[in-house]
Amino acid sequence: MYITRQISSAQWRGNTSRVLVKAFATFRDLLGRGRIHVELSENSSILDLILKLDEMLNKGLANRLLRDRKLDPNVMILLNGREIKHLNGLNTKLKDGDVVAFIPPIAGG
Repeated sequence: MYITRQISSAQWRGNTSRVLVKAFATFRDLLGRGRIHVELSENSSILDLILKLDEMLNKGLANRLLRDRKLDPNVMILLNGREIKHLNGLNTKLKDGDVVAFIPPIAGG
């Protein structure tokens, strides 16, 4: 007799979360692509994601997004379609399967 149990992707990988990052306009240019999957430790925050991307890509992303470890007010970050400023800001926790979008400031004239 065989016993089977469904295992979530997070359980299979251990205590990590896989997050999809979408980058638009100048952030897409900075990342070198529009989408990237990132593996993070369980209980990681948006700030942890930014620092991990900065470390992975070495392109100065943190300098473009942060001012004194606070989000630049001209940058919008969405978590599953909601602005993080309406959640817990940079301390918003991420979970497996989340989608994070980086949207640069838009200028017009």
